[in-house]
Amino acid sequence: MRLQLIFSLVLTFICSLALAADQERNVDIFAWPLSASKPQTLAKVSFTAHNASIKSFNSPSIPGTDDIVRVGFYHPSGSWSGIATAASNFATEKSKKLQLHVKGNGELYQVGFKAGDETPKTKGSKAKENLLVEVVKIKPGPVPQLNKPVVVNEDGTTGDKEPEKTFLQKYWWAIGLFLLLQVVIGGGGKE
Repeated sequence: MRLQLIFSLVLTFICSLALAADQERNVDIFAWPLSASKPQTLAKVSFTAHNASIKSFNSPSIPGTDDIVRVGFYHPSGSWSGIATAASNFATEKSKKLQLHVKGNGELYQVGFKAGDETPKTKGSKAKENLLVEVVKIKPGPVPQLNKPVVVNEDGTTGDKEPEKTFLQKYWWAIGLFLLLQVVIGGGGKE
């Protein structure tokens, strides 16, 4: 009986971890032209740590004087995260891709925006009105190998350096060429 209780508690804990990692979240993505006083809602996106879908999309109205549009979102703390892109990327004939950069636990930390001439086919993304959304997981960076053992030879050296060569070992070819030249040139000097 006690073993069953422990087993069910462990199983419940593992299931809750799996659900927490794949929890569905919602975020509002904004487009903010430089001359505008406040951002416009670009898209409402629902996402997990693995995929995303667009709930709604509104093409932003960009004044003709603006060349740059900020695309981003507000964190729960109220701070803004985003990028800047050319206003021409919002043209109707261009395909647009919104990238949601998430941490390992599925928390959104940055957005990316790409535009192109064709609609790209990407795994784990869904399109709505020429806008794709894609989840990009954070990748761990390179890690140095610490405490790597040093191999020492019998004489106490590491064996990394090769022994220094003598003068003859380095320049035997130049001495041979010099002697050959002397034989060829010197043979025609007798009269």
